[in-house]
Amino acid sequence: MKKIITVVVFLCVIQLTYSQTQDDYDELIEKITVAFNNNDSKEIFNLFSTDYQKLNKQNDFEKMVQTYSKELGKIVSNEFWLEGEKGNCYLLEFNNGTMVLIVKLSETNKITEFTMEEY
Repeated sequence: MKKIITVVVFLCVIQLTYSQTQDDYDELIEKITVAFNNNDSKEIFNLFSTDYQKLNKQNDFEKMVQTYSKELGKIVSNEFWLEGEKGNCYLLEFNNGTMVLIVKLSETNKITEFTMEEY
């Protein structure tokens, strides 16, 4: 019984040590909002993990951000919506529409998933 309790406590400590908190995600969303509103896609791209940067070309990402910025305007508000399989989902309210942003953080607080979808 003592061994089981020790293992459970150990696993909880590991989970708490490596899990991202809501504060980590709130800080990330604030950085993304500021960078998006300043049309600074490079700043957002630099938040990506190295592996995720390899999967997504910087030029393509910059074009996507510019297109959304042109069509939707600035982000005026955001709200945590739900935690899904792919990551945390946020409703982003723009001047001219609403989008869902799905983001996931690594243990080092780098983005490993970044998807914007129509709401």
